[in-house]
Amino acid sequence: MKNTIGKSLTMILQIGITMMVPIFLCVVIAIWLNSLLDTILFMPIFLVLGIGAAFRNAWLLVKSYTKNDNSTEAKANREIQRLKAEADKKKKSEGQQP
Repeated sequence: MKNTIGKSLTMILQIGITMMVPIFLCVVIAIWLNSLLDTILFMPIFLVLGIGAAFRNAWLLVKSYTKNDNSTEAKANREIQRLKAEADKKKKSEGQQP
């Protein structure tokens, strides 16, 4: 249980950082370009790009976490099925002998 709580907190923190960094960098670049060229055109463009990049990065991160969880869950399910098959086989062999 302790390990899953730590993994969850790590994932939440990593998602937050993954979303903040592209937005912050795009805003800084937009401010720099706006001051350099004396315009306000770049802020909305770079803000949309930053938000898009942030959500894409978060999606890929969550996808990788769930992929690892799903493979672990699939292994556990296969082991459970194997144990059930062994138990059924054992019951049948015990039931056939007098």
